[in-house]
Amino acid sequence: MESANPEQKNLENEMEKYKVLTFADIIKALKEHPEWLEELRKIILTTELIELPKKFEEMLERMKKLEKKVDKIEKDVEVLKQDVAILKQDVAILKQDVAILKQDVNYLKGEFGRIKGREFERTIRERYYAYFGKLLRKSKLIPFEEIIPLLDSAEDEKLITEEQRFSVLQLDLIVKGEIKVTKKEVYLAVEISYSLQEDDIEKAIERAGILAHIFKKEVIPVVVAVKIKEEIEKSAEEKGVLLIKTDF
Repeated sequence: MESANPEQKNLENEMEKYKVLTFADIIKALKEHPEWLEELRKIILTTELIELPKKFEEMLERMKKLEKKVDKIEKDVEVLKQDVAILKQDVAILKQDVAILKQDVNYLKGEFGRIKGREFERTIRERYYAYFGKLLRKSKLIPFEEIIPLLDSAEDEKLITEEQRFSVLQLDLIVKGEIKVTKKEVYLAVEISYSLQEDDIEKAIERAGILAHIFKKEVIPVVVAVKIKEEIEKSAEEKGVLLIKTDF
């Protein structure tokens, strides 16, 4: 059996000098020999409890590192929030730009449509004899300069109203000729529209009626178009409007 450590032996011998009868005796001995506290700890405390302060220090160190990481994350989140705010501003600006672009595109579409419509009307006007040649012979384009005096007289005589006079002046073409089959003299009140709408049919009917009242002749309402929806084409047929569909 190994002999006790000399230092440990001396410590045990020194402890034997104290008579411990009460808890107060223990306290008195520890006060006089504070070095005995370590021995007492070894007896009372487990290894885990003895190492607890060290582990606590390690935990505090990890907490400090974690706090630093959290601080960095918070800074990164703040930067991210700023980036998101800037991104939202950019998106808002982009939306405004897109809205403006849409307006510009719609405007250009409208302008292109108007230009195309005017070009289509000009083509019909210049070659009216070709477009109405299947229906008429001896066709003639009636200048509005010839019509205006008749409209003025009719308005003066209360045969038509000022609004009706103005409506007739909005006609695209007035064509005179003879029906090929019957050789009957007629006039055509012509509305020209690249993409035919229902109101084009109504305007042709209204203006043909006004001219018939003034000329005391048959006036046929006519619409010339490229794009015609099926329901509008049907409406024109039902209302007795001559519909001429052509390419352009």
